[in-house]
Amino acid sequence: MDEFLSTPQCMAGARGPDKMAPVSPGSSSRMGSTQDSLRMDALTQMAISANMLTRQEKKELVAELHSAIREEITAVRQDLTSLEHRVDDLEVQRLQTEQHQRATDLATTRQGNLLLELRRQVENLENRGHSATTSASEVCRNPKGNNLGSYWRACLHTFWGKKHRRILA
Repeated sequence: MDEFLSTPQCMAGARGPDKMAPVSPGSSSRMGSTQDSLRMDALTQMAISANMLTRQEKKELVAELHSAIREEITAVRQDLTSLEHRVDDLEVQRLQTEQHQRATDLATTRQGNLLLELRRQVENLENRGHSATTSASEVCRNPKGNNLGSYWRACLHTFWGKKHRRILA
């Protein structure tokens, strides 16, 4: 049968090149199956020139075509299975990415809320410190308006000492 594949009748077709059925090279769906597609093309050419074959050769040709078709179907099924596994893997990866993004967004939101709370607390502490300093300066004000020096330090020390005692109590 293989010697027939290389004959001019097979290559040109039994009815002539202008009346040949269109055969596309590389009609196989599998990657890297050039040899398979050439084989299928040759078998197709054999089918075109089948009117030159004997009954037994036709039976052999049909059996070979059926075998090639079964092999191609098996290969396509295997490709489909591997593609399904790849799609499953990509879906899992996509879900993991979405979950990670949600966790990152949640953490960012929590950090932002904590930062705002810390800023409020710092503002409150600054406001308390400013009002404490103002109160101390009012308490320790020297009516004559001259430089207070050690009097000022003693006044502040007394004020902050009282303040700290109240906080600790």
